[in-house]
Amino acid sequence: MINDIRAEFLKQRHRFILKLLWLGPIVTLALAIRLMSGRFLIAGAYNWWYTMILPGSLAMMLAFTVSAEKKHGRHGLFAICVDKGRLWIAQILVNTILLFLMNLIFYLFVTAACLFFGLSISFGETLLASLVLFLTFMWQIPVFLWLSEKAGSVVSILVNLFCNIGFGLFFAPTKLWLVPFAIPARLMCPIIKVMPNGLPIEGTNHLSDSSVIFTGIMITVILYVVFTVLTTLWFRRREVK
Repeated sequence: MINDIRAEFLKQRHRFILKLLWLGPIVTLALAIRLMSGRFLIAGAYNWWYTMILPGSLAMMLAFTVSAEKKHGRHGLFAICVDKGRLWIAQILVNTILLFLMNLIFYLFVTAACLFFGLSISFGETLLASLVLFLTFMWQIPVFLWLSEKAGSVVSILVNLFCNIGFGLFFAPTKLWLVPFAIPARLMCPIIKVMPNGLPIEGTNHLSDSSVIFTGIMITVILYVVFTVLTTLWFRRREVK
């Protein structure tokens, strides 16, 4: 499996996917610096990140992975691999690592910007926010890799954006926050003290309750495992085209 993962990384070297690792964080930070100021920079940056830029970057990353594999006929590996499931699992794991790196780079960019502008920053809270976003978005990797395979890149990207932006904004502040697409937005509320619509949380608002963090993470991690297993079983049954 290690060799499979290394092979996947080698295939990514000259693809646009790797540019998304730093392009997404740069765009988000530029928006936050342009539209926010002072102590609102961090909250604004994270709010833009998880509501729009991160879902969009992840959607493109997964769609481009599948389209590149189809374009090159999976480099001949699909026909000769004894266990085709290994190819699928390697793709999931590589994109999971890339998602982690994307959130890490975003954290480093935000930290650097705050230090540059002389803003106070809680390194623990911002690191927690980035880690939580990684854990609560990674379940989407097997789902949208599968959807890209079945319906194509355009459909996968549009569905991803519609579900993440729509459910994140409308379901997160309600009792329906357990809908998986709404979990990242709900968990960000007590961490960055900002609602998904960008307004600060004031007083004893129920959105400041941090007890939801553990529950939300557990749900999304379980979904990641379940969808990885289910899509791997589906991929193993595929025939060479």
